[in-house]
Amino acid sequence: MKFNELNPSQKAKGKMCFSYSGGKDSMLALHELIEIGYQPVCLVTAINLDVERSWFHGISEPLLEAVAESLGIPLLKIRSDARSYQTEFIKGLEEAKALGAEYCGFGDIDGAENRKWDEDTATEAGLIPLLPLWQRDHEKCVADFLNKGYSAVIKTISKSYSIPQELLGKTLNTEIVTFLRENELDVCGENGEYHTFVVDGPLFKKPVEFETIGIYENEYCYSLNIQ
Repeated sequence: MKFNELNPSQKAKGKMCFSYSGGKDSMLALHELIEIGYQPVCLVTAINLDVERSWFHGISEPLLEAVAESLGIPLLKIRSDARSYQTEFIKGLEEAKALGAEYCGFGDIDGAENRKWDEDTATEAGLIPLLPLWQRDHEKCVADFLNKGYSAVIKTISKSYSIPQELLGKTLNTEIVTFLRENELDVCGENGEYHTFVVDGPLFKKPVEFETIGIYENEYCYSLNIQ
């Protein structure tokens, strides 16, 4: 089965772990894999040892745990620095395999280097990689996410693009998608334009509550400090 040809009419039977970032693409991929019959044994999330938050999306551990609790899926946290990231991730996937996982799901849409990393890392751990969103049109990805009824707040915006800081903390919606499109920005944020944090949707038993403490910034982006 090619990873971009998962057929919703073909019910799968295998158990999987899922590489979960907390963002919209990750949530959409998880939803679709569960929808066609894959059974999640755990979410796998990498924690940056330097800041004690998730890599890339910068989500705190208590919020990640709240998401996992609402989804009813155990959370397996992998702690690493930049140098040990892949090595520790493989160890985490091996732990997931010991829990019964046969597959590992990923939310990547495109980028040959992303697919190679996913495939190499999963295979090294003895798992079969699944990329249900692979090469899907970006407009369709964000539309599918919104149409399924998920809610995501914009957590980070890049300084490299003309995105107003006022969008931080806003719920992703069609108006924001239109703004991105009209400004010739990737509607999925695949170039790093923005990152999201999913707080509610069909798989959630209850919305994930959070408090905004403030905004922090570095030379690359602005990001909500939430807990």
